[in-house]
Amino acid sequence: RLKDMGPLLVIWGGCMLVLVSSNDLGSALLYYGIFLAMLYVATARLSFVAIGIVLFLAGGYGAYEKIPHVQERITIWLHPWTTHQVFCPSTGTLALRQDCQSYQLVKSLYSIGNGGFGGAGLGKGTFSTTDGKALIPYVNSDFIYSALAQELGLVGAAALLLVFMLFVARGMKVALQADDGFSKLLAAGLTFAFALQTFIIVGGVLRIIPLTGITLPFVSYGGSSVVANFLVLAGLLLVSNRANARA
Repeated sequence: RLKDMGPLLVIWGGCMLVLVSSNDLGSALLYYGIFLAMLYVATARLSFVAIGIVLFLAGGYGAYEKIPHVQERITIWLHPWTTHQVFCPSTGTLALRQDCQSYQLVKSLYSIGNGGFGGAGLGKGTFSTTDGKALIPYVNSDFIYSALAQELGLVGAAALLLVFMLFVARGMKVALQADDGFSKLLAAGLTFAFALQTFIIVGGVLRIIPLTGITLPFVSYGGSSVVANFLVLAGLLLVSNRANARA
Protein backbone atom coordinates (compact mmCIF):
# COMPACT_ATOMS: atom_id res chain seq x y z
CA ARG A 1 0.00 0.00 0.00
CA LEU A 2 1.08 3.56 -0.69
CA LYS A 3 0.74 4.61 2.94
CA ASP A 4 3.15 1.84 3.96
CA MET A 5 5.84 3.59 1.91
CA GLY A 6 5.41 6.86 3.80
CA PRO A 7 7.97 6.23 6.58
CA LEU A 8 10.49 4.92 4.06
CA LEU A 9 10.15 8.01 1.89
CA VAL A 10 10.37 10.31 4.93
CA ILE A 11 13.59 8.72 6.19
CA TRP A 12 15.04 8.67 2.68
CA GLY A 13 14.23 12.34 2.26
CA GLY A 14 15.74 13.16 5.65
CA CYS A 15 18.98 11.35 4.82
CA MET A 16 19.21 13.12 1.48
CA LEU A 17 18.66 16.43 3.29
CA VAL A 18 21.54 15.62 5.66
CA LEU A 19 23.73 14.79 2.68
CA VAL A 20 22.87 17.96 0.77
CA SER A 21 23.04 20.34 3.74
CA SER A 22 26.20 19.03 5.42
CA ASN A 23 27.96 16.94 2.74
CA ASP A 24 28.24 14.24 5.42
CA LEU A 25 28.16 10.96 3.52
CA GLY A 26 28.87 8.82 6.57
CA SER A 27 26.00 10.03 8.73
CA ALA A 28 23.45 9.83 5.90
CA LEU A 29 24.52 6.28 5.03
CA LEU A 30 24.55 5.21 8.68
CA TYR A 31 21.07 6.55 9.48
CA TYR A 32 19.53 5.11 6.35
CA GLY A 33 21.18 1.72 6.80
CA ILE A 34 19.97 1.45 10.40
CA PHE A 35 16.44 2.31 9.33
CA LEU A 36 16.40 -0.37 6.60
CA ALA A 37 17.75 -2.98 9.00
CA MET A 38 15.15 -2.21 11.66
CA LEU A 39 12.43 -2.09 9.01
CA TYR A 40 13.32 -5.63 7.97
CA VAL A 41 13.48 -6.84 11.59
CA ALA A 42 10.06 -5.34 12.29
CA THR A 43 8.27 -6.52 9.13
CA ALA A 44 10.37 -9.46 7.82
CA ARG A 45 9.63 -8.22 4.29
CA LEU A 46 12.50 -8.05 1.85
CA SER A 47 10.38 -6.01 -0.53
CA PHE A 48 10.70 -2.96 1.73
CA VAL A 49 14.47 -3.39 1.86
CA ALA A 50 14.64 -3.80 -1.92
CA ILE A 51 12.62 -0.62 -2.47
CA GLY A 52 14.83 1.16 0.04
CA ILE A 53 17.97 0.07 -1.82
CA VAL A 54 16.49 1.28 -5.10
CA LEU A 55 15.76 4.65 -3.51
CA PHE A 56 19.30 4.74 -2.13
CA LEU A 57 20.80 4.05 -5.55
CA ALA A 58 18.61 6.72 -7.13
CA GLY A 59 19.51 9.24 -4.45
CA GLY A 60 23.19 8.34 -4.70
CA TYR A 61 23.19 8.87 -8.44
CA GLY A 62 21.43 12.21 -8.05
CA ALA A 63 23.92 13.29 -5.37
CA TYR A 64 26.81 12.25 -7.61
CA GLU A 65 25.48 14.36 -10.45
CA LYS A 66 24.69 17.46 -8.39
CA ILE A 67 27.11 17.54 -5.43
CA PRO A 68 30.83 18.09 -6.20
CA HIS A 69 31.86 16.65 -2.83
CA VAL A 70 30.24 13.32 -3.65
CA GLN A 71 31.86 13.27 -7.10
CA GLU A 72 35.22 13.88 -5.44
CA ARG A 73 34.77 11.00 -3.01
CA ILE A 74 33.74 8.60 -5.78
CA THR A 75 36.71 9.63 -7.94
CA ILE A 76 39.13 9.15 -5.03
CA TRP A 77 37.61 5.73 -4.36
CA LEU A 78 37.88 4.53 -7.95
CA HIS A 79 41.15 6.23 -8.89
CA PRO A 80 43.20 7.09 -5.79
CA TRP A 81 46.44 7.33 -7.76
CA THR A 82 45.10 9.63 -10.45
CA THR A 83 47.15 12.61 -11.60
CA HIS A 84 46.03 15.83 -13.18
CA GLN A 85 47.61 18.68 -15.10
CA VAL A 86 48.45 21.90 -13.24
CA PHE A 87 50.21 25.05 -14.39
CA CYS A 88 53.82 25.34 -13.19
CA PRO A 89 54.77 29.03 -12.77
CA SER A 90 58.52 28.34 -12.79
CA THR A 91 58.53 26.79 -16.26
CA GLY A 92 55.34 28.29 -17.66
CA THR A 93 54.12 24.86 -18.77
CA LEU A 94 51.61 22.24 -17.67
CA ALA A 95 52.92 19.48 -15.44
CA LEU A 96 51.43 16.32 -13.94
CA ARG A 97 50.88 16.34 -10.19
CA GLN A 98 49.45 13.75 -7.84
CA ASP A 99 45.87 14.49 -6.85
CA CYS A 100 46.13 16.06 -3.38
CA GLN A 101 42.55 15.08 -2.52
CA SER A 102 43.50 11.38 -2.48
CA TYR A 103 46.66 11.92 -0.43
CA GLN A 104 45.17 10.56 2.80
CA LEU A 105 43.80 7.39 1.23
CA VAL A 106 47.01 6.64 -0.68
CA LYS A 107 49.20 7.10 2.40
CA SER A 108 46.76 4.97 4.39
CA LEU A 109 47.06 2.12 1.89
CA TYR A 110 50.86 2.37 2.04
CA SER A 111 50.66 2.17 5.84
CA ILE A 112 48.53 -0.98 5.71
CA GLY A 113 50.90 -2.55 3.16
CA ASN A 114 53.96 -1.77 5.31
CA GLY A 115 52.40 -3.64 8.23
CA GLY A 116 52.79 -6.95 6.47
CA PHE A 117 51.81 -10.12 8.31
CA GLY A 118 53.07 -9.45 11.81
CA GLY A 119 53.33 -5.66 11.91
CA ALA A 120 56.06 -3.34 13.10
CA GLY A 121 55.07 -3.67 16.73
CA LEU A 122 52.70 -1.75 18.98
CA GLY A 123 53.83 1.86 19.21
CA LYS A 124 56.54 1.40 16.56
CA GLY A 125 54.65 2.57 13.48
CA THR A 126 55.91 5.44 11.36
CA PHE A 127 53.28 8.15 10.95
CA SER A 128 55.34 11.34 10.69
CA THR A 129 58.44 12.58 8.92
CA THR A 130 61.70 13.53 10.63
CA ASP A 131 60.58 17.16 10.81
CA GLY A 132 57.29 16.20 12.50
CA LYS A 133 54.97 16.45 9.49
CA ALA A 134 52.13 13.93 9.58
CA LEU A 135 52.30 11.27 6.88
CA ILE A 136 48.62 10.39 7.36
CA PRO A 137 46.34 13.29 8.32
CA TYR A 138 43.64 12.42 10.90
CA VAL A 139 45.44 9.20 11.79
CA ASN A 140 43.94 9.31 15.31
CA SER A 141 40.35 9.36 14.06
CA ASP A 142 39.41 8.56 10.46
CA PHE A 143 42.50 6.48 9.64
CA ILE A 144 43.18 4.77 12.95
CA TYR A 145 42.64 1.36 11.34
CA SER A 146 45.56 1.93 8.93
CA ALA A 147 47.77 2.79 11.92
CA LEU A 148 46.76 -0.41 13.72
CA ALA A 149 47.31 -2.45 10.56
CA GLN A 150 50.87 -1.11 10.30
CA GLU A 151 51.71 -1.75 13.95
CA LEU A 152 49.83 -5.04 14.43
CA GLY A 153 49.96 -6.39 10.88
CA LEU A 154 47.40 -8.63 9.22
CA VAL A 155 47.12 -10.83 12.30
CA GLY A 156 46.38 -7.97 14.71
CA ALA A 157 44.00 -6.15 12.35
CA ALA A 158 42.09 -9.38 11.72
CA ALA A 159 41.93 -10.06 15.46
CA LEU A 160 40.43 -6.61 16.02
CA LEU A 161 37.75 -7.28 13.40
CA LEU A 162 37.01 -10.63 15.04
CA VAL A 163 36.42 -8.82 18.34
CA PHE A 164 33.94 -6.55 16.59
CA MET A 165 32.25 -9.59 15.02
CA LEU A 166 31.96 -11.17 18.47
CA PHE A 167 30.31 -7.99 19.75
CA VAL A 168 27.81 -8.09 16.88
CA ALA A 169 27.08 -11.80 17.41
CA ARG A 170 26.40 -11.28 21.10
CA GLY A 171 24.23 -8.26 20.35
CA MET A 172 22.09 -10.24 17.94
CA LYS A 173 21.80 -13.02 20.52
CA VAL A 174 20.51 -10.46 23.00
CA ALA A 175 17.91 -9.38 20.43
CA LEU A 176 16.78 -12.99 19.97
CA GLN A 177 16.48 -13.55 23.73
CA ALA A 178 14.36 -10.44 24.32
CA ASP A 179 10.69 -11.13 24.97
CA ASP A 180 8.92 -7.95 23.86
CA GLY A 181 9.02 -6.41 20.41
CA PHE A 182 10.45 -3.08 21.52
CA SER A 183 13.45 -4.72 23.21
CA LYS A 184 14.09 -6.85 20.15
CA LEU A 185 14.06 -3.80 17.86
CA LEU A 186 16.23 -1.83 20.27
CA ALA A 187 18.88 -4.53 20.57
CA ALA A 188 18.88 -5.28 16.84
CA GLY A 189 19.08 -1.61 15.92
CA LEU A 190 21.93 -0.84 18.33
CA THR A 191 23.87 -3.89 17.18
CA PHE A 192 23.42 -3.13 13.51
CA ALA A 193 24.45 0.49 14.09
CA PHE A 194 27.69 -0.73 15.62
CA ALA A 195 28.29 -3.20 12.79
CA LEU A 196 27.47 -0.74 10.02
CA GLN A 197 29.65 1.97 11.56
CA THR A 198 32.59 -0.43 11.64
CA PHE A 199 31.99 -1.58 8.07
CA ILE A 200 31.75 1.98 6.72
CA ILE A 201 35.06 3.18 8.15
CA VAL A 202 37.05 -0.04 7.62
CA GLY A 203 35.57 -0.51 4.15
CA GLY A 204 36.46 3.07 3.28
CA VAL A 205 40.07 2.72 4.46
CA LEU A 206 40.44 -0.54 2.51
CA ARG A 207 38.75 0.93 -0.62
CA ILE A 208 35.81 -1.47 -0.49
CA ILE A 209 33.43 1.49 -0.46
CA PRO A 210 33.97 5.27 -0.84
CA LEU A 211 35.70 6.77 2.17
CA THR A 212 33.53 8.68 4.65
CA GLY A 213 34.37 10.41 7.89
CA ILE A 214 33.17 8.00 10.57
CA THR A 215 35.09 6.91 13.64
CA LEU A 216 36.01 3.31 14.44
CA PRO A 217 34.01 2.26 17.54
CA PHE A 218 35.98 2.26 20.83
CA VAL A 219 39.24 2.86 18.95
CA SER A 220 39.23 6.25 17.20
CA TYR A 221 40.04 9.44 19.08
CA GLY A 222 36.99 11.51 19.99
CA GLY A 223 35.01 11.86 23.18
CA SER A 224 31.53 11.98 21.67
CA SER A 225 32.13 8.82 19.65
CA VAL A 226 33.37 6.89 22.68
CA VAL A 227 30.43 8.05 24.81
CA ALA A 228 27.93 7.14 22.07
CA ASN A 229 29.37 3.63 21.69
CA PHE A 230 29.33 3.06 25.44
CA LEU A 231 25.66 4.08 25.41
CA VAL A 232 25.10 1.42 22.74
CA LEU A 233 26.79 -1.11 24.99
CA ALA A 234 24.73 0.04 27.97
CA GLY A 235 21.50 -0.37 26.00
CA LEU A 236 22.41 -3.93 25.02
CA LEU A 237 23.32 -4.79 28.61
CA LEU A 238 19.99 -3.39 29.80
CA VAL A 239 18.00 -5.50 27.32
CA SER A 240 20.07 -8.58 28.16
CA ASN A 241 19.56 -8.09 31.91
CA ARG A 242 15.77 -7.79 31.49
CA ALA A 243 15.65 -10.89 29.30
CA ASN A 244 17.67 -12.94 31.82
CA ALA A 245 15.56 -11.67 34.75
CA ARG A 246 12.35 -12.81 33.07
CA ALA A 247 13.84 -16.18 32.22
